[in-house]
Amino acid sequence: MITDQADDTDRVDGGVQAVTKNLVSALIGHTDIELHILSFNYEVSESSTASCDNYTKHVLPGAPLGTVSAFWQDQRTLNAKLDTLQPTIVHGQGAGHDGIVARRSRFPSVITIHGIMAEEAKHFATFGQRTRHRLLNMLSEHYCIRKGQHTILISQYVADYFNGRIAGESHFIPNPIAANFFEIQRAEEPGRVLFAGRLVPLKGVLDLIKAIATVAHRRSIELVLAGSLVDRRYVDRLRDEAKRLGIKNQVHFPGILDAESLRQELSRASMLVLPSYQETAPMVIQEAMAAGVPVIASRVGGTRYQVREGETGFLFDARDVESLTSRISELLANQAMRQSFSKAANALAENEYRADTVANRTIDVYRQVLG
Repeated sequence: MITDQADDTDRVDGGVQAVTKNLVSALIGHTDIELHILSFNYEVSESSTASCDNYTKHVLPGAPLGTVSAFWQDQRTLNAKLDTLQPTIVHGQGAGHDGIVARRSRFPSVITIHGIMAEEAKHFATFGQRTRHRLLNMLSEHYCIRKGQHTILISQYVADYFNGRIAGESHFIPNPIAANFFEIQRAEEPGRVLFAGRLVPLKGVLDLIKAIATVAHRRSIELVLAGSLVDRRYVDRLRDEAKRLGIKNQVHFPGILDAESLRQELSRASMLVLPSYQETAPMVIQEAMAAGVPVIASRVGGTRYQVREGETGFLFDARDVESLTSRISELLANQAMRQSFSKAANALAENEYRADTVANRTIDVYRQVLG
């Protein structure tokens, strides 16, 4: 499996890392699978290998010029490692760098599409970032979408978006959620709102701060913004806006949470709010549903297939701060509604998202690849 893997601190930064962690944990319970995880690291100069809990982790040095300009060097590095391992199947997590090099290897491949880069590229802050992402999207379209052998789609939205352009066999399998998210004991703190994700413009966090400021005029409220603080310019802008709106002490920036800390936050949260401008099938929505946390999310990409309007949560149009404010106020004011959403969300997650179930369906795909 070629993927972006979380570091040893158990702090997951992004959905692909969470998928990898949960899927690996479920796959290693199958004794007929010998699992190797390969990840590129652009800060190391030599490969390393470590034995983990029933799988082997390999870290490969990434070409220093980046994933597009030095693509061919990364491919040579990967091919050399695969020639040593001689895998039966190569599974690329994502249709970007890792999916492309997986498809271009000489081994049978499976690619899971996690994000749609053409849409994500529109929301990057700088011209350089947008250009780099668009070039990566061109490679993805060529190798992963139009020439893929077997593709795992985590949402119907992916199939809708590519509209028949996906080659080979497609398989619908949602992202896996670890069992301990289903075991969270709810200890809701009324007025505690959770956002979990990278603090970047794409996620619409500034809109959320504006909505919280309006709600704060009428009731007690706390906002927890859990996620990467790497984009310092945007984080500073968020802090400045919270200060300007008079809610500086009610907005908290804990950074990336480890799995246990995230579960604790989900236990305490009245709701999860995700006001993104683009999403495919965000893991955090499924984690919240497993924990029985009502969700308010922007109606973008695949979120409309995850959140059942008026049953497990609310949807609103992205960038519509007034509508977001109204939905937060409505849900905070109605405890019975929150409890109803909680029960329905957990039941849906139980049926669809448990990691063991997802792992079994993934293994079925591997068997189809092998004929």
